[in-house]
Amino acid sequence: MTAANDNAFTLSRHRTLPIPSTITPVANYPAKLRIYQTNASPYWQVRCFFKGKTYTQSLKTTNKQTAIHSAKYFYHLKVAELYGTEVVRKHSKEYKFRDVVDGALAIEQARTKRGDFSVAGLRILQNRITKTVLPFFGEMVLANIGYTQLNDFIAKMSRDGLSNITIQQHLVVTRKILTHAYTLNLIPAIPKFPNIKSQSKPRGSFTLAEYRLLVRTARKSLGSLLGPHMKSICIMVAGSDCYTYVYRII
Repeated sequence: MTAANDNAFTLSRHRTLPIPSTITPVANYPAKLRIYQTNASPYWQVRCFFKGKTYTQSLKTTNKQTAIHSAKYFYHLKVAELYGTEVVRKHSKEYKFRDVVDGALAIEQARTKRGDFSVAGLRILQNRITKTVLPFFGEMVLANIGYTQLNDFIAKMSRDGLSNITIQQHLVVTRKILTHAYTLNLIPAIPKFPNIKSQSKPRGSFTLAEYRLLVRTARKSLGSLLGPHMKSICIMVAGSDCYTYVYRII
């Protein structure tokens, strides 16, 4: 039999359960990451499954797009926290740069698994952290890293002979790690970064007359060295930013 108060009882009992019509997966993220609404709160909620356990959190917003953005942050923080990259809370409250490197790397590794970041790019990122960024900033207290320290880092890389473009790439890596620290509320703000000017140096290209001369010279040189069935030339074609080698049978 159905009691007269069944509907009211069911509604109050399941107030915290997701409303099926509001369950929304986050695009380009694992299917286990979803946002939803409940009858218990006007705010969107996020839910994700890690290591045999479901984690949920209120996103404190009624705007769906804002909720999706916040859900992505929730996912990255959980990845860093649960997969061996949790920042150890210290009584001194002085967190060092090296304390958040693993967490920042975990986020990039998660992006690589999703296909948002290339494997080669991840390897380059790791090399820059290990060889250059971490040796300089590793033992510094996060709260003490500011414009002066970043400028000193640039000066050191300049002394080591790094080009402006390479210096910029190392600053991008440094910013990623400091942004992660900011996300974890370990620093009040991301410090201002010095500006680095870089000018592209386009490579020279051959004129049409020079191409003709190159081909004639190659034919003469290769013709005396190769047999009748092995005559080929290698033409170097200059593009906007690289050289292409084209093999042609004579």
